[in-house]
Amino acid sequence: EDEYDKLLHLKQKCFKLAQEKILVANQAYSVVDAAVRRLDFDLAKFETLLKNTGEFEASLFGGVAKPNDLAAIQVNPNSTDWILAKVISHDLGTGMYKLSDEDVESNKIFNLPESQVVVLGGVDRLSRGDIIYAVYPDTTSFYQATVAQAPRKVSGGGSFVMVNFKDDGDENGVTHDKAVLMKHVMRVPYVLT
Repeated sequence: EDEYDKLLHLKQKCFKLAQEKILVANQAYSVVDAAVRRLDFDLAKFETLLKNTGEFEASLFGGVAKPNDLAAIQVNPNSTDWILAKVISHDLGTGMYKLSDEDVESNKIFNLPESQVVVLGGVDRLSRGDIIYAVYPDTTSFYQATVAQAPRKVSGGGSFVMVNFKDDGDENGVTHDKAVLMKHVMRVPYVLT
């Protein structure tokens, strides 16, 4: 009988512990459920706000491009080469862009999918050491660069950033800082290897 009482006591103890675990799990579920409901509510409010300002569509399509907006374009898919272009039109239905080459010696027109177009103007915060793509001075080509100094504002409302372009050392191997307008800068469009 003594063994039976021990087993009965252990069974009751296990049952009590199991019920406590169920209670804790239900409480945790309630906390998580309340947090998820709050996030859903906040997201719905934010979506409504963005829709009212027109920014919701911009976030869905990577930016609603307007005619004359500057863009970086990848003429050949999967290439690491990007050039500066100007938006002529953007068809939201098909996702196709019509763009003109910004090179003054070129009259090329490109019809490209959204995957090969980055509308410029979205980079606002940069720190020393950030890796970006920027238009090399006096060209319309983007090259990898490292931010040497944080962006600065200039009179007239624009701003520029000082960068060091990759593989741009002089004959002594010294890489000099170059100023690039912020409107000619984009984040790295893919993972660097």
